[in-house]
Order: sequence, then structure tokens, then C-alpha cells
Amino acid sequence: MQIYFMCKRQRYEITLPHPPTAQGISAAVKIRSDLITKAKWGVLTEQDISEARGYEVEDEYIITENSVLFQEIAQKYLKYLTCGEGSKNDYRKILQHHWMPYFALTPIIRIKTEDIEEVIFDRDFQTAKTLNNCLTPLRGVFDTALKSRDISENPTDNIKNRKVQVDIPDPFSRKEMNALLEWLDKNLDGENRFYYWYYELAFWTGCRPSEMIALRKSDIDWFNKTFRINKSRVRGVEKNVTKTKNVREIYLNDRSERALKELINFKNEYGYKSSYLMLCPETKEPFYNEKPPRLRLIEAMKGCLIRHRPAYNARHTYATMLLMDGVNPVFVANQLGHSISMLEKRYAKWIHGEQNKIEISKLNTSTGTS
Repeated sequence: MQIYFMCKRQRYEITLPHPPTAQGISAAVKIRSDLITKAKWGVLTEQDISEARGYEVEDEYIITENSVLFQEIAQKYLKYLTCGEGSKNDYRKILQHHWMPYFALTPIIRIKTEDIEEVIFDRDFQTAKTLNNCLTPLRGVFDTALKSRDISENPTDNIKNRKVQVDIPDPFSRKEMNALLEWLDKNLDGENRFYYWYYELAFWTGCRPSEMIALRKSDIDWFNKTFRINKSRVRGVEKNVTKTKNVREIYLNDRSERALKELINFKNEYGYKSSYLMLCPETKEPFYNEKPPRLRLIEAMKGCLIRHRPAYNARHTYATMLLMDGVNPVFVANQLGHSISMLEKRYAKWIHGEQNKIEISKLNTSTGTS
């Protein structure tokens, strides 16, 4: 018998040592399916083809009672996954890059905890966060198999996430922020001047980049001097939820109000027609991600000789400025979209403002008694 298939523009013709009987045809179908899967995932080798040519019908690999493969359950998991397209694509890439080369054609019932631990050791994940992220879709695949009763226990239950070190925020000081904005103001002209007003708004509202690039003119309430954050834009796809899935109102001060007005004037001046408030000057289209603005702030940091920090830290700068100025932490938490407990956890160092310096000064000025 012969089998044929095409994969990645390559044609395969393989003669199998099976007679054209019902049993032989069943074995050929199984072999062809497995080879196509390996070719699809880029793990098909000459040895696989040689073994296929020499398979016996009675081979244990061909005739197995529980033959539901890992890759079949993985496809089912991705099909019914309820999350955004961006997250789904991330999980698909993780499965394809990290787990499929090892488990794609393995019956899922045969995969044990020690097999997964061996792969983790072999992959040598560089950070705890990377490993934890990669374990998420793997656990989902085995949870799917458990629900469909293809396995009786989940081998990932015994594999725990590694502890991730959580760094405290690293905001720009008010002096650094002003220097960066002055540099952008002086060095950007024409359509690039958009980025100056972008960062005026970022530093004075604390919005996440994904929320900034999803803003529309209709979100602004000029009468009450607020705008609504109820969506985000990630990898070119708008989500009708924020990162924390909470809608919030951002209150404007003089600088953020002016920045919004200038951004609208910018759109009108250059004839941008989209309903998005933020349009990339290079493409005249809504932002795919926050990379273009980030590159401008990197230029400003270099130009001002300011220590490099992520552009996201404009958000941290807004939060710490409010707290150091004695603004009510409940208001700050609402502006950022945090719970008060999360705010206290993240920004404890700044909540008491100058009071921390006063307290430590007591130690410096106290005198002992003999």
C-alpha cells in the first residue's frame, strides 16, 4: 500500500508493508495521520519515514486502546478556549514551541509528571515567569483531557509555579519627568510632535499604554472634565475590557486636559479620519502596539542622560506624584484601576510621602542618655 500527503509544499509518497485489507488500511490511515502531524509541527525525520516503511500491523504503536494523542487534546483545548485572540495566539505559540516537539504524537494517557519535569529541565527556561506562563496552556490541555475522561488524573497537578520576584515600581522623579517632556517638546516637530502630547497625557493620567491607544473622542466628557477607560488595544485587536476588567473614570487636570485638546487638534490638522484619538504618525492607522511611542521616550532618556526605564513607568510616575503630594490613596487607587490593597502593596513606599523622611530623621537626631 502507498500513502501520499503534502505539507509545507513538499510531497511525500511512502510505500507501506501492509496488505490492502481492512486491518492494513486502518494501520495506513493511522501512520499517515501521525506523519502529517509531525510534518506540520516540524519534527518529521528520515527515521520516522524509514520506520513507517517497516511497520508491522501488530505493532503496539499502531494498535493501542487509548490512542488519543496530546496534539488532539491540545487542538480541542485551543478551540474551546474562552479568552481574547491575543492570549489564544500566545498559548498556541507556547504549545507549538515548547511542548509539541516532545508530546505531540504521544498518547496523552502515557504522559507522566516525570516526563513533564524532564522537558522543563531540557528546555532550561531562563526565568520563573517564562516557565509559569508556559505551564498555563499545558495545564489547560490536561484539564481538557480530564474533563473528557481521556485521563484519570492531571500530571501537572504536582508541578508548582516558581516564585517570581516582584520589583517595586521605578518611577521617574518629577524633575526627570519635566526634563523628558521638555526634550520631546523641543526635539519633535511636524507629525512626530504627536508623541509629545501622548506623553503629556500618559504622565498626567497614569493610563496603561494599551488603554491610551484604545481611546476614542467619544470617551471624553468635557463638561465633567473626565474620560472613561473601558477598553484596551493589544496587538492590533481592541478588547472591550481593561486589564483588570473594571471601567473607571479618569479626572483631568490642566495639563492632561490641554494634552487631550491638542491631540484632537493634531488629528484635525493632519486630516486623520479614524474615531481613535491616537493614530500612529508613521502609518496613519490605529496603533498595533505601544512600540512607536516607547521608542520616542527612549530617545528622550538618552538625550537627557536619564537612566533607562520602561515607558510604562509613566504610569508609576503619576501614581507616586499623587501619593507624595498627599492625595487620598482611595482616589489614587480609583484613578489607576487598582484595589486599595493592591495600591498599598505596590506603592507603600510612597503612600506616606515626606512622613517617611521625618520618621527616619528622628533616629538621626535622637540622643542617648548615660
